[in-house]
Amino acid sequence: MIECKFSVPGAAAPQGSKRAFKLRGSGRVVLVESSAKVKPYRAMIALAARQAWNRPPTGNAVYVRVAFTFTRPKSHFTAKGAIRNGAPDFPGKPDTDKLCRAVLDALTGVIYNDDAQVVNLDATKRYGPVSGTTIEINEMSP
Repeated sequence: MIECKFSVPGAAAPQGSKRAFKLRGSGRVVLVESSAKVKPYRAMIALAARQAWNRPPTGNAVYVRVAFTFTRPKSHFTAKGAIRNGAPDFPGKPDTDKLCRAVLDALTGVIYNDDAQVVNLDATKRYGPVSGTTIEINEMSP
């Protein structure tokens, strides 16, 4: 039984590396995401998760299934709209692990208290007619 399932429209944004900057004067170090797209993507996931979960974050272990769908680039099609011979069957970049990091971080504090509670993660990438991310969450039984 799926306890929580929701979809987020639009292209997924990978959580890349963070850059550290030292602030002049104070000496504080600030971490900045390398991708400007990841913050709004995580915010959309968190909003959809809040609407679907309807309860406080769990302290239990969870199973997360996530499916990333991407639209094919124009270069994959012929002038008549057919898929070109040699076009890949599955998306390459962005890396699946970086996409998952963005999703798991977005769910922290909404679905669970810490992404260390994710004990099972199933992730897929595919091409489809529209870009989006579908996420399913189940609490694990002891």
